[in-house]
Amino acid sequence: MKKLFLAILIVPLIYIASCSNGDVKVGSSVPTLIKEGFLNDNEYEIVCIGFPKEGLSGIQKEESAKRAALLNAYYYAGVRFDSTVAPDKDGSIKKMEISDDYATVYYIIKKENLKSRLKK
Repeated sequence: MKKLFLAILIVPLIYIASCSNGDVKVGSSVPTLIKEGFLNDNEYEIVCIGFPKEGLSGIQKEESAKRAALLNAYYYAGVRFDSTVAPDKDGSIKKMEISDDYATVYYIIKKENLKSRLKK
């Protein structure tokens, strides 16, 4: 009886211990927005950086960083403007800079009366 009780107690503990392998990663809150602002009443510039996925190298690392920077620009545009502004349709990449660890995108949103479309 003691062996059965001991087995019932130990088996769940071993199972729980094996599920925790210590590879838990906590996301860091690295600022990705460099600057933003109106160039005129109809144009808004967003400068963002993007970091590549871990473990990539070469062209995959560069493309991953570029994609992350562009998605960050889309995010900030969506946060700043109402639903009449579509970041992918109303915006374009002015310049993209690639470094060893990240990519920087200069993204311009152009739309008639853009200042009036800011979220309140």
